[in-house]
Amino acid sequence: MKLNRLPFEIFKIINRYSLIKLHDSIVIGVSGGPDSVALLKILHTLNIVKDLKLHLIVAHLNHQLRGKDSSDDVRFVENLSRDLSLPFFSKNVNIQVLSDQTKSSIEETARRERYKFFMELSLKHNAISVATGHNADDNVETLLHRIIRGTGLLGLGGIPIKRSLKEDPPIQLIRPLLFTWRREIIAYLEREQFHYRIDKSNYETGYFRNRIRIELIPLLENRFNPNIKNTLIQLCQILNANNEYLSSEAEKILTDCTIESTSDSYSIDVNFLRKQPKVLQHVVLQKILNTMNVPLKEITYKHYTRILNEIIKMGKGRYFQFPGRLYSWYEHRILYFRKGALFKPYKPLISGTSIRIPGVTPIYPLGQIVSEIQDVRDFSLETFKKHKTEYEEAFDLQSIIMPLVVRSRKKGDTVSPLGMDGHKKLKDLFIDKKVPVNERDTIPVVAMSDHPIWVIGVCIDRRVKINPNTKKIVKLTFQKFS
Repeated sequence: MKLNRLPFEIFKIINRYSLIKLHDSIVIGVSGGPDSVALLKILHTLNIVKDLKLHLIVAHLNHQLRGKDSSDDVRFVENLSRDLSLPFFSKNVNIQVLSDQTKSSIEETARRERYKFFMELSLKHNAISVATGHNADDNVETLLHRIIRGTGLLGLGGIPIKRSLKEDPPIQLIRPLLFTWRREIIAYLEREQFHYRIDKSNYETGYFRNRIRIELIPLLENRFNPNIKNTLIQLCQILNANNEYLSSEAEKILTDCTIESTSDSYSIDVNFLRKQPKVLQHVVLQKILNTMNVPLKEITYKHYTRILNEIIKMGKGRYFQFPGRLYSWYEHRILYFRKGALFKPYKPLISGTSIRIPGVTPIYPLGQIVSEIQDVRDFSLETFKKHKTEYEEAFDLQSIIMPLVVRSRKKGDTVSPLGMDGHKKLKDLFIDKKVPVNERDTIPVVAMSDHPIWVIGVCIDRRVKINPNTKKIVKLTFQKFS
């Protein structure tokens, strides 16, 4: 079977950008419109003609925005899937209600729910790709949309032909039709006599993106540049090449300046970052925010300026809230990022709480301490050190004077850390360990005779360490409240 021109061109794009491999499982988002129908037909055809052994899954989200038309779309895509002998899955979501609840636009809410549905199906069916029917016209509209609303270099690169949706397990979003114009897609469908649905809401100028397509682009073509769409696509290609280089350089910088990285926190060496070109500083920050799953479209140039300038100038003790439940602050030449609610210090545990040994001691609102006594013959210190977390410690029972008390730090507190001669003030210890000021009162301190013996997660005092004469061991475990 010989491929027609458009499927053949799409096959070349797939190979050039490594969008698909043999035996891939792919979720295809199909609305019923011309773009998604063409995508489905082309991938199905390529699968047969090129013997790609793909597992294609058809996904349709019913936005429930157009009454009977929306229901007819579902039936159309279901019948199309049946004709091609492909599995079909649909989901009904009231986008209008969700939009009102989240105070997001209809377009943004619909987009978010579509990808959420596609991800659910991908995980359920072990698909490694989600394919959508975005085309060259969509790319032009997106670019103009971003220019009008405000964007940076990455945004001017337009829609990427592929990008990661999830790292573990890896799932990527692919757009095989991205370099194909809508007129080519319509011509292909008409030539092959493939039916498709028309979404009448695409012609309603109440939607911002529709106004760009219906009013702005024709205006630019008629009065300024008849080749404006090709010109904008060329701009995307040039900037994508630049962005690839900047991204590569920023990745190297990020590796060198990262101090700590977790799922909900990040800290970097500001002095190293500020020595880099300004444009790369911005890309590094974008990479950090992307790693922390902060929606980049909500972060503006003003936010980046604030991060790089205002926070650092303000100095320690000042922190700022950003979109995506992100807050950031600068301290001791380190820039910190945290996700969650805006930080509010816990009230210090002024008088402290006696620890039940053995037993469980609640420390509201921080968590609880679980204590147990073990015979040294039943305890392997080496095994304990190898597997323990920072919230677990073991002490020599004979060296402990009861009661032990858990409290917040006090002014003048000192400790004699293991492996260090003499005493050290807790304040200096926190500075050495680079513990942020606004987190220091949240670190519980276990004290004996009002002298710290365990700064939880930081260090223990050498006076209570396990030694060759130890017979009984007290093991303490701090469990945070979630």
